[in-house]
Amino acid sequence: MNESENDSQAFENLLEFVKQNRGFDFSGYKRASLIRRVKKQMGTAGIATYTAYQDYLEAHPAEFPQLFNTILINVTSFFRDPETWQYLLDQVIAKWVEKPAAE
Repeated sequence: MNESENDSQAFENLLEFVKQNRGFDFSGYKRASLIRRVKKQMGTAGIATYTAYQDYLEAHPAEFPQLFNTILINVTSFFRDPETWQYLLDQVIAKWVEKPAAE
């Protein structure tokens, strides 16, 4: 995806706007993935340029959660909870392994 220098600067301005207004710093994200996800949400909102999308976010703050849901990969706490995994190991997998196979 080739972006012009103006598009690139407008994208950086949008990211800075998001950082200043919502405290989300996406500087550590891979640019290609970030651009793809932002453009996806822009398409959903029917907006063609980064500058217009920034204006839209200013006028419609309720758009921020939709943007963040598109950008961020939500992982449930289940996958981060060691107690859950230990229970699964002790109560489910151990019993499953102990159970003789059906003939």
